[in-house]
Amino acid sequence: MNEPKILIADDVDYLVDYMISHLDTMLTGATYFRARNGYEVFTLAMRKKPDLILLDWEMPEFSGMDALQNLQSHDQTKHIPVIMVSGFTQPDHVRMALEAGAIDYLKKPIEPAELLARVRTAMTLANTLYQLREQKKQLEIEQLKSNDLLKGLLPPEILHTMKTTGEIAPRRFRNVTVIMTDLVDFTIKSQKMSPKRLLDELQTIFSAFDQIARKYQCTRIKTIGDAYLAVSGMWNNTSNHAIIAAKMAERMRQYIIEHNERHKIDWEIRIGLNSGDIVAGIVSGSNLSFDIFGDTVNTASRMQSYSNPMQINVSQNTFDLIKDYYYMIKRISRKVKGKGAINMYYLHRPILSRLNRVKELQQILEV
Repeated sequence: MNEPKILIADDVDYLVDYMISHLDTMLTGATYFRARNGYEVFTLAMRKKPDLILLDWEMPEFSGMDALQNLQSHDQTKHIPVIMVSGFTQPDHVRMALEAGAIDYLKKPIEPAELLARVRTAMTLANTLYQLREQKKQLEIEQLKSNDLLKGLLPPEILHTMKTTGEIAPRRFRNVTVIMTDLVDFTIKSQKMSPKRLLDELQTIFSAFDQIARKYQCTRIKTIGDAYLAVSGMWNNTSNHAIIAAKMAERMRQYIIEHNERHKIDWEIRIGLNSGDIVAGIVSGSNLSFDIFGDTVNTASRMQSYSNPMQINVSQNTFDLIKDYYYMIKRISRKVKGKGAINMYYLHRPILSRLNRVKELQQILEV
């Protein structure tokens, strides 16, 4: 270690000079600090951040053992290596010092060769421990990055299951509402933007949608290009999933209006809602992509694709669950491949005239 900083704590002047004179033969460019009692040890350790402390046990007022315990109790000083220096030669004293946190024990009278050997070993060990701590910090930083990345890929409940059980089994969720959102004319508008502007727009919009999903306790499944897929009722709100989904869809649409006003842009979205059962799971062990499957998802996608811009298109299943809470506009039935003609409705507005229903709705949505 180049130019190390050494704190020597001893109330006897000639012993301090004696140790420095011998340490100078081994340590190039070392800086020495002197503490005369245990109180000064902690103060200098905090201010100077020494690489090593030679700490005399038998100092007046506040002993070296008291100082060592004080150093060990503070995060900023507990990693500083300490060699306890003492005239006590009994094994119990050595044990006490090491158990209190000293890295080594040097007995008086001090032999120069032993002093240099123990300081050299302590400095090497301290440097190794420092490198290990730095590696641990770096690993923790990388772990946080990995966790943040996984949070963007997987719902929190799935992450918790992975950490506790190590696996994610496919699961059927009954009585949920799927929310499918898509940006209108995305391809045409994207050609008029730089790649950076386009990515910034998507990140801003989808980050806002994520916040809305968390507010209404819905689960974001994934984004597919300019499409956003979420589910209400997977982990909570199971009895009111359709109402929650409708409110989330309204808030997403309102956000787009506000975003356009702030940024002088003209994004439009289509939203489709459908209620029913889904199957959820990870398709491939090498690709941690959590996805949902089933006819409920397909119908929600059809509701979105058959919606006009800035409308919320609702299936018959979802209509049946929220008809007492919303005015809805019945649309012309559309033929869907494999399903025939299906009913669909535009979400209009809450039924404000029914006071009891409104109060009930407010209670449901206090999430």
